[in-house]
Parts: sequence; structure tokens; C-alpha cells
Amino acid sequence: MNLVFLKKSRKKPEVGDVFVFQLIFEPEQYRFGMVVCTTMKIVSMENVTLVYIYDHLGNNKDDHPDFSKKKLLLPPQAINNLGWSSGFFETVAHLDLEVHPEYRLPQHHFRWPVHANRTDYFDEFNNEITTPIEPIGMHGLGNYRTVEDKVCDKLGYPLSKD
Repeated sequence: MNLVFLKKSRKKPEVGDVFVFQLIFEPEQYRFGMVVCTTMKIVSMENVTLVYIYDHLGNNKDDHPDFSKKKLLLPPQAINNLGWSSGFFETVAHLDLEVHPEYRLPQHHFRWPVHANRTDYFDEFNNEITTPIEPIGMHGLGNYRTVEDKVCDKLGYPLSKD
């Protein structure tokens, strides 16, 4: 595994939670994410957590990115809460996104290649979209391991073999 164990939490992530994770390739440094929705719907799955993963490497857990720039490393990711309960995502701050709407993208669109000759697009509430706007994520449920793989792939680190 390429993620470093940080701290287990039984508390469910809330909208506005800022979290960190660490890769074994970046010792003593942290990557950041933010929970932007906890009511995402993917087909029949409800209350899915939607997170941003930032293109920012901090020297400590308080070295937050500039959230207003919305500089993401990955498109928005739909994940379950195992990253927190397993101890690989650690919540380090909370921001009120009602007070800071500039920290969120105005829309979230996801692609779902369900047919061989076409791709469908949806928003975070499973409404079909005809003209998607970047960044476009995948319309499917991931977890901390899929985030790990996507981050490592994007940064050029080897994927974990387990």
C-alpha cells in the first residue's frame, strides 16, 4: 500500500471537512482533500461522499491549499467512508461552505460509459446531463484505494501491488 496510516475515526465526514492523507513517496508531507457533498446519488446508492483532491503538497497538516483557486489534482471523486474509518484519511479542519461558496465548483459532472457506442453524463444527484462541464469524474463509487491509485498514477508513482 502506498498510503500511510494516520488515525482512525468513527465520525462520518461532513460537508466542509478538510482531510489529509500521506503517500510513502512523500514522507513528512501531506496531500489534502475536502468533503463537498455527503448526499451524492449514484444510480441506487444514496448518501455517497463527494470529495475534492487538491494539487497541493503541504509540509504539515495546517499547510492547507488555497481552496478558492480550486486547483484539483483529480476530478471530483465519489467515495465511501472507509478512508476515515481505516485511518488513511484524517480530518484536520472544517470550513463552512455556505459562508465560502467560492471553494466549491459550480457543478459536478460524471461520465458513465454504459454502452459500447455512447457515454452518458450525470450530475451528483444522478440527473442526466447533456452538456457536461470539466472537470468530469467517473460515475461510480470508489474508496481510499481508488483515490490512492489515481493520485499515484497522476503523480507518476508506482501503483501498489496489493
